Amino acid sequence: MTRPLRARTDLATLVVMGGVLLWFGEPSLRAQEPEGKTGRFFTIEQPVSSNAVEELQSATQAFIKGEAAQGRQPYLFFELRPGSTSYGSANELATLISAQLAGAKERVAYVPEPLSGYGVLIALACGEIVLGPEASLGPIAADGRKADRSQREFIRVLANRTGREDLVDLMLGMLDPDADLRRVQTNDGRWHYVLPERMPQFQQRGVIASEPAWEAGRRGSLSASRARGELAHLLAKDRAEVARAYGVRGLSDDPTLGKKLNPIWVRIDGTLDTVKVSFLRRRIARARDEGVNLLLFQFDTKGGQYGAADDMADFIARLKDIKTVAYIDDQALGVSVLPALACDEIVLVKGAQIGLGNETIEGWTGPRMEPLETKLVGPAARRAADLAKLKGHPEDVAYAMIDPDTILVEAKDAHTGAPVLVLEETAKADPQRFLDPTVRKRAGKALLITAEDPLALRLARAVVPDVSEFQALYGLRGQNIRAEGANWVDAVVTTLNTPWMKGLLLFIGLFMLVLELKLPGIGLPAIISALAFLLFFWSSYLSGTADQLEILLFLVGLICIALELFVFPGFAVFGASGIFLVLASVIMASNTFVWPTNEYEYRQLGRTLIQVALSLCGVGTAVVMVGRYLPAIPFLNRMVLQPDTPESADPNAKPNFDDDVSYAYLMGETGRSATVLRPAGKARFGELLLDVTADGDYIEPDKLVEVVDVQGNRIVVKRV
Repeated sequence: MTRPLRARTDLATLVVMGGVLLWFGEPSLRAQEPEGKTGRFFTIEQPVSSNAVEELQSATQAFIKGEAAQGRQPYLFFELRPGSTSYGSANELATLISAQLAGAKERVAYVPEPLSGYGVLIALACGEIVLGPEASLGPIAADGRKADRSQREFIRVLANRTGREDLVDLMLGMLDPDADLRRVQTNDGRWHYVLPERMPQFQQRGVIASEPAWEAGRRGSLSASRARGELAHLLAKDRAEVARAYGVRGLSDDPTLGKKLNPIWVRIDGTLDTVKVSFLRRRIARARDEGVNLLLFQFDTKGGQYGAADDMADFIARLKDIKTVAYIDDQALGVSVLPALACDEIVLVKGAQIGLGNETIEGWTGPRMEPLETKLVGPAARRAADLAKLKGHPEDVAYAMIDPDTILVEAKDAHTGAPVLVLEETAKADPQRFLDPTVRKRAGKALLITAEDPLALRLARAVVPDVSEFQALYGLRGQNIRAEGANWVDAVVTTLNTPWMKGLLLFIGLFMLVLELKLPGIGLPAIISALAFLLFFWSSYLSGTADQLEILLFLVGLICIALELFVFPGFAVFGASGIFLVLASVIMASNTFVWPTNEYEYRQLGRTLIQVALSLCGVGTAVVMVGRYLPAIPFLNRMVLQPDTPESADPNAKPNFDDDVSYAYLMGETGRSATVLRPAGKARFGELLLDVTADGDYIEPDKLVEVVDVQGNRIVVKRV
């Protein structure tokens, strides 16, 4: 009988072990989610309306239902902002929180700033209250109004629902600040808040000490220090401290709760630059118009320009009406960690990497990895920590992903009893709080987290094997989600914004403009110049470096140059101002800043100045070459308007583009226009065919003209 029983036992053991391996060991069947408590913040702005109560009810119940499906009871955190709310709305919301959210593990009110008025009832409806260091509670009665009987009864109901029966007198005293509320100590050493009508009861028990309940000048109000240990569960300066105290991570508002999900994919790959930022802005603006409430950012990038990554992170972090999720399916390296940290949640795929933020991508010849400037490491690391703090990610981990010199340790937080990851300097500064520190990252290289690293579950919501499990994580399995990525327009804009292409467009635009002014008539050079400048400013506008100001400066500059050439001859105020405005607009359109403020921006400005200088040198060289060789090149010489040549003239004579000979002796001489003068063109004086400028009037070909002014090789004529 023993052997069959043992065989059945072994078989049962194998079945159980197989089931365990199937559940935990096969990555394709289950996403790895961080163990521990779950929770969500809900911000309550005042005044509270009936619609706001309905929206909060829908959102909280949807969250509770979703967590219950995973076998979890979540924490609900309500952040109360100061303001004025009517008693009816406050009563309605307080009733919802205290009596209609039974599926929650705990309901916690977080009051970061002083809170008074009927909004205090909402805080008292929560099972626990957390105050900011400078916060206070009360008084409840608005504008010194006397509380009626129904309000007193509601206070007693809240006290019973939240287990604060022994503090009901304190709560009633906050409702009626004029009441003679006392703080008394009984024979058992305990302190109590007692209203006058209950004082005889406590005197029978023996009163050791009695004092006014309110601090000087604070009738009906409890400061954070006085409320601590009485009404307040603990003090916390921000959401991150609240999260650590309760052992809950990722505490951020979720605008999708209680609403139908309308998601889109947004791919962020390649080099992060101003073009990517502009693309992201356009896509998100379109998503808002379409009612999208869930943005899934698919990251696959090795980094990019710090300024562009920072702008992208700032734009994502400011989204309040759309939930954002960073899906790292391959890598988010370098400064690309900033926009990833700006998302509400982060999810890693098996084999993905995130971090190593001490590198960026720059370069004239194309993408290449360069160390982040020393002066930028500190600000970038602090920026990463601030983003992480805002979104509920571990801020010291974010800091270590940027700064290679940091040492990251894992310690036990004596305040919460939970393990935490903090910088070594933080642990050393408070050894009583951070116990048994163990080094997890040494100095010398920025932190790089892989999906298989245990640290991944501290940063990410989950580690999934594939996109199918990722969609299942958010209840989107099988749903066809529209993907938004860079299209052909973005590809063209990216190409046009490379340093060499921008320099080429600038060269073509300037050279063709000079060529059009040199060759009479509006023709092909003017069209090519206009197209080149149009592409230059169009690509700069879409990439976010140019705006209406740069385009306006360029147009005004061209107008000033035209006034100098055609209306007020002579190189003076209009000409110099026009050239300055054109160059200034081009330089401003090549950068995201108006004036550099740090080493990175100075370096960018230097590149732009070199680019403009090379283009100008190229234009000067090309003009000289064209003046010398264009008339002799077959087919191309047809671009030069030739005058009617007398039979005695040399048909192979070249027009004088550049001639250093002084023509002062021609003053007062007469000749005939060889081409149309509007106002520039050519005129013949004997055997000389010269470039001339008409003095204001349009002059047809073969008209008698007289030289009225000579400035170097500039000859001004008028019709005789």
